[in-house]
Amino acid sequence: MKPNKKLYESQEDVWREAAKHLESILSKCDSIKEAYVWASLAEGKFGTYEELYKGQTGSDIDLVIVVKEPFELPKEWKDTKVKKSWFDLYHLGNFDYKGNKHQIDGLVVIPSKHDVEKMKEALKGRSKRIYVK
Repeated sequence: MKPNKKLYESQEDVWREAAKHLESILSKCDSIKEAYVWASLAEGKFGTYEELYKGQTGSDIDLVIVVKEPFELPKEWKDTKVKKSWFDLYHLGNFDYKGNKHQIDGLVVIPSKHDVEKMKEALKGRSKRIYVK
């Protein structure tokens, strides 16, 4: 069970800072077609946990990345070996905010491999487009 979360006071400020950071990561990869921020950051529910949860002190950033094929991902993106029906999970680093590190999870969607309709359903009402190439 997730511990209680204390939300950051200004979700708009968190969004602004995170968007800048994420765009700098995404701009380094020519294979990206589009990207979305999904869940807590997109919903304005980003913060820190009262106690450690799965080794983390706060919300992670779920970044859904649809790639163009053929594709090449940056070497610094770490493959977690987690494969789902609509994404492969990568760790893209961290976003530092107010002294707290927030893990960035890259949910990489390969159209020829993954269920894009399932992705669209998951994102509906819970995401913000952040990047289009």
